Amino acid sequence: MLEKYIANWLLFSNIFFLFYLLIYSTYILIANLVGSISMYRFRRLEQLHNELNDSFYYPMSIIVPAYNENTTVIQTVRNLLRLDYKLYEIIIVDDGSTDNTKELILEEFKLKLDSDRPIRYQVPCKKIHEIWTGKVNGISIMLICKENGKCKADASNAAINMVSYPYFVCMDADEVLQKDALTYAARAIMTKGEVIAVGGNVKISNNVTFRDAMPASARLGKNVVVDMQVLEYSRAFVGARIFHNIINTNLIISGGFGVFKKSAVVEVGGYDTKSMGEDMEITMKLHQYYRKHKLPYHMEYEPDSVCWTQAPATVSDLRRQRERWHCGLMQNIWKYRNMAFNPRYGLVGLFMIPFMIFFELFASFFIIIGWFNIVVSFLTQQINLPYVLYVMAAYMMLGIVMTVTVFVDKMNMKNDYFSGFDIAKAFLIAFLDAILIRPLLFLIEFRVFFKYKKLKGKWVSPKRVKVEEI
Repeated sequence: MLEKYIANWLLFSNIFFLFYLLIYSTYILIANLVGSISMYRFRRLEQLHNELNDSFYYPMSIIVPAYNENTTVIQTVRNLLRLDYKLYEIIIVDDGSTDNTKELILEEFKLKLDSDRPIRYQVPCKKIHEIWTGKVNGISIMLICKENGKCKADASNAAINMVSYPYFVCMDADEVLQKDALTYAARAIMTKGEVIAVGGNVKISNNVTFRDAMPASARLGKNVVVDMQVLEYSRAFVGARIFHNIINTNLIISGGFGVFKKSAVVEVGGYDTKSMGEDMEITMKLHQYYRKHKLPYHMEYEPDSVCWTQAPATVSDLRRQRERWHCGLMQNIWKYRNMAFNPRYGLVGLFMIPFMIFFELFASFFIIIGWFNIVVSFLTQQINLPYVLYVMAAYMMLGIVMTVTVFVDKMNMKNDYFSGFDIAKAFLIAFLDAILIRPLLFLIEFRVFFKYKKLKGKWVSPKRVKVEEI
């Protein structure tokens, strides 16, 4: 009786696992096909218009939270000063750094203490101690020195309290914002009414050389950990985001580069300082608020609005990053669990959040348990070898689809300089990702469920290096 029960369970779980892989692979394929077609149509339309009409723009405030970022913050701000945009300001937040981040900024940009500047606490944050201001080439720069809030969210809230313009950009202190990024973000705001957020296209800056805040050359390097993330970011920020953009279900406006309407963010109380995934939390909170109150809104994704960020280059840094990401995912899904399967929240509640639950939050459970069951079934002769090979082929399809997205990226994105050799190399990286890196990430995510309480939201950043410039 027990043997029959075990055999039936193994059969059911193996069939479920197979369909799980096929459904996820099909979703990625459809998302990328839709994204590719949408990008092709958009490019044709843009050719008809020839060029952007830059007489229309929105003044923007750029927020750069920084904690012990003395290696990269000066280079980041210098590149921001090269932006091709009519009106913007730069707000740097020194969140109680213990290195010389503050001193470097003051010396480089000749800022002066502004003790008379009023502070209006519209969203909660730790106490602001000092405000320094100045101008470089006519562009206003502000440095906020505050008590350490132990998270990016608190530093971002402090800056939101000081922004002068209706839209603000939130980014990281190790990034290069492409010089035309704000122009394309403004275009996204103008294309539809009631745009409250715009997500940009975040790319990996490792192995990229820049000239005047634009990529001059890019290549895949010798670090498989970094190269895997190049493919991963292409999949996430090309096909999937464009697909979700069409149905207004993007659940994450990346913390690496996101544009927000200040009044909307203030209305919902700003960033949650207790969340380890503040970018996803603010996006879900805005979805909830606007759908609950039946207000018209759009959250756009603009693939031509590009920001380059540094990816973790070691397995240990990657592990810490993914632990934090998965903890943030767990927090946010639990916090907004009332939205799941709830028709009141439209496709966000009926499709996107359930998808995140089954194919992101619990993916590691399904994958690890699924493979374990297949091995047990094979050893106990419950399934035959062709079935095992079929499941493996379905699993490898995920890696192939990831590589296809690279081609989508190269065909449709601007300012891309990867060579044909790099594209060929992507096949090998996708294979290694499927058999080595991806299983490792599943194990990391699986462990998070058992060490969740030990992981705290701290300012923990991977080792920074300056980007290459010519």
